[in-house]
Amino acid sequence: MISFLRNRLQGIVAFSFLGIVALTFAFLGLPTFTQTFTENNYATIGKYSISQSEYFTSKSQVEQNLREQLGEGIDFSDPALIDAIQNLTNNSLIEKYTIINFFDEIGIEIPDSYVENELSKIDSFNENGEFSQELFKNYLINFNLTKQDLVEDTKSDIKLNLAVSLLDATSNSYTSSTNQYLDLLTERRTVRYVKLDESNVSKDFASSEDELLNYYETNKDQFLIPEERSYYSITFNKEVLNISANEEVVRSAYDQYLLSLPAPEKRVAHVMLIGSNYENEDILTMKVSEVESDLLNISFADAVKKYSEDLGTADIGGDLGFTNGEVFPVEFETQIADLSLNEVSQPIFYEGNVHFLSITEVESFQIPSFEDKQTDLSNQIDQINYEDKINEFVKLLSGTNSDITEVKEFADSFSLTLTKYEAKSLLDVDFSSENSNILFQTTLGTWSDPLQITPEEHIFAFVYDDTPSDFKSYEDVVQQIEPIILKQKRISYLEEIYADISDFSLNKDSLTNLFSIESFKVEQLKNINRSTSLLNNEMVNIIFSEYETDVVKKELLQDGLLLYSISNRMSGDISKVAPEDRESIEIEVKAGLLQLIFNNLRAEYDFDNKLVVNPQFASQNP
Repeated sequence: MISFLRNRLQGIVAFSFLGIVALTFAFLGLPTFTQTFTENNYATIGKYSISQSEYFTSKSQVEQNLREQLGEGIDFSDPALIDAIQNLTNNSLIEKYTIINFFDEIGIEIPDSYVENELSKIDSFNENGEFSQELFKNYLINFNLTKQDLVEDTKSDIKLNLAVSLLDATSNSYTSSTNQYLDLLTERRTVRYVKLDESNVSKDFASSEDELLNYYETNKDQFLIPEERSYYSITFNKEVLNISANEEVVRSAYDQYLLSLPAPEKRVAHVMLIGSNYENEDILTMKVSEVESDLLNISFADAVKKYSEDLGTADIGGDLGFTNGEVFPVEFETQIADLSLNEVSQPIFYEGNVHFLSITEVESFQIPSFEDKQTDLSNQIDQINYEDKINEFVKLLSGTNSDITEVKEFADSFSLTLTKYEAKSLLDVDFSSENSNILFQTTLGTWSDPLQITPEEHIFAFVYDDTPSDFKSYEDVVQQIEPIILKQKRISYLEEIYADISDFSLNKDSLTNLFSIESFKVEQLKNINRSTSLLNNEMVNIIFSEYETDVVKKELLQDGLLLYSISNRMSGDISKVAPEDRESIEIEVKAGLLQLIFNNLRAEYDFDNKLVVNPQFASQNP
């Protein structure tokens, strides 16, 4: 199948891709920010390298998918979830490169110029409807990428999308599968059937004492009496504790807030001398001195035009974009921190090159007034005070043994209300599973750890009585066990009927003469199709999967035994299938075919066993 697809897709690709490679590409001259980057390949899959950036982009998408499925409150720090996310991320990358490898096998190259043309259309790199070299350059800097890194990443995405489109186009050619499905869907059948369950078995069964006792011993969990706890609880929240901050405290917090505001971002430009452009260090040093001297007499913008050798920024005033103190190497940021608007740094020797930096713009943000910030600060202070108070109670109550009198005195001293709960099992308490476990792990005669109901409400529980779990006695449950065993024996008898090779007809006399069954009815349904509501899905699937007619068949069901015979099959009429139904069926069939193709590719390439994580990351939890 795979070789057939390759042969077929060779023609499709040659035809489809001709429209791409035949275009006249104008090289855009996307800027290259000249700097040295550390190799940071996270892993390899076969011949493909996976960068840290690509890995964590895939991981972020997996996490976002989980948030959408399970809610924003999902805890990604859970060790079990960490492993699951890593497995899902690895699987996502394996799937991606399985498809890309298939495309590469076809042997079509995507020109870099085409990729650059596609990049130039991205909104993030456009300003006022035109490609912005500045935005492009800042993107490379912010994500620690070279232009070629971005081109290769984008090329992979193009390959992925094109390969999926090609496979999708190929799957459209398999219309026979759709028609076969529609034939089965619309086919009509006449069926006679009997559905039996344990209630139809008339054979007498008895249960021995040994059987009853053995069932009890091997199924004791069914007769468990759960542990029960009696406890008092006190509820804490901000209203109960009355800890609202006054205005003086809030104003003090506002003053601290002003002091904590970050320094304004600075826009940086540079003159860059590339060391490799000079024969030796002495010549480079002379050039540095020349630039230093000339900067005393000309503007920085003119110096950029005259001296800068960074072709990616020379025609935009040497602009490197904004920094908040964490964007550029520390050698840059140390000097940037001391520079004011329009000041120029001392020469910075960095990785063989020399840079002169200047601050061209200082961007500050609007500082909110006290009135605008008051409510937010007040809420934060109240929450801090509340959490401090809860911690005080934890220290006060933790590990202390008390009696009921002391518990009541404690509640009265803080004007708190005690609520009494008696004989509650784990299933009876109205808490989350985590809080319930805390309650049932608390030592008798002590206070529990705080049970968090919300970030602003906690409960402490004092456990004053505990009834350990136990099992009901055999004598108490023997009458419950007997009908269970009898039911099992009747079901076993239905299995005997299923295994019986005797010939019989689907009529009451034949069945009752041969088997010990009663109170059943032989049904006949004429000219039904798969959409009938008279049968459950399990029975429909069985009946419409049988091709023989006038032969009695037997099938075990989840809840019994089906005896049936197809007496007539009539071809369906595909033309009567509603267009919207046909469309949904075609989508379903196509998806199935695509999945089948992909499964074959994945098995052939075996990338599941070719994912190798870089040793420096192997011991880390991503």
